[in-house]
Formats: sequence, structure tokens, C-alpha cells
Amino acid sequence: MRTYLYTGEYTDSLFKKVKDTLSDAKTSQDKQRSQKIFDDLLKHKEGQKKFLESNETFNFFEVRKKPLQFSPTKGIFQKGVDVQIAVDLVSNAFLKNYDIAVLLSGDIDLLESLKTIKGLGKQVIIFSHYRTVAKDMRKETDMFIDMQKLEDKYLDKFSHVFQKKNGTI
Repeated sequence: MRTYLYTGEYTDSLFKKVKDTLSDAKTSQDKQRSQKIFDDLLKHKEGQKKFLESNETFNFFEVRKKPLQFSPTKGIFQKGVDVQIAVDLVSNAFLKNYDIAVLLSGDIDLLESLKTIKGLGKQVIIFSHYRTVAKDMRKETDMFIDMQKLEDKYLDKFSHVFQKKNGTI
């Protein structure tokens, strides 16, 4: 069994774009907004770095990163992550690398790839919150697990096992 984690990556070019926007800001409101974005970036980059370092020792675990993007109007956003997930789902299905795909996403952008892999005889399980999963995704899946219905005591037990294994508790 192999696990893939797809995430946006905090890069130097992202920080440069935010810094440039900060220095180009004309109003104090724009400067405050840009400064807050920059401060949040620093915090999130450090958190991501620690998280990724803790995962380096996991067996059969691979992180797939795409650079995060920035726009003064949109803020920070991911680009290309869904495409990478879709490509990996379909290509690995054709290569017969799995029988069951477990997806922790309900993004409608993945609908066609789910239809394709189901057409290849693969089963699909989606873990997501019922409010964030597209209805068509729920229809296409073989099993939908509403993460909101997972009780805290089970989630706490799982997270404590994870923390003990990594020596953080």
C-alpha cells in the first residue's frame, strides 16, 4: 500500500511576490493586508516544514508538491494539485498499481478521473465532510464516509497513536 499526499508548497518565489505586493501597496489598508498575508506565510511555511520532515521516515509515503500561487486579488491559492491527483489516479489505475482508491477530497475537478478508474474496475472510497463533497462525487463513489460523523474519541485515539509513534507525546 502506498500513500500519496498532495499539497501546495511555500516557495521563495511566493514570498517574493508577496513582498513585492507589500512594497507596492499604496494605502495603509493594502499594506496591512499584505503584511498579514506575509506573516501568515511565514507561520505556515514553518508548520509545513515540520510536518514534511516528520513524514520523511514513513514507509510507502510520498509527498507530491506544487508551488503555491499568489495574486493580490485572490490571495494564496493552489494550482495544479487536482490535476496531479487526477493524473496519478488514472495512470496508476492503468498500470494496475491498486484495486481501491481512497481519496480524502470531494472536489468536483476529480469527477472524470473517478469515472475513468471505475470504468477500469477500480473501487473508490471518499472521506470528506458532507458539506464539502460535490453531490456528483458522492454518486460516483463506491463508499462515502462523512468525516463529520467520525466521533472525537476515535479521532483522538488515532491522533494519539500517531503522536506516540513519532515521539511527540
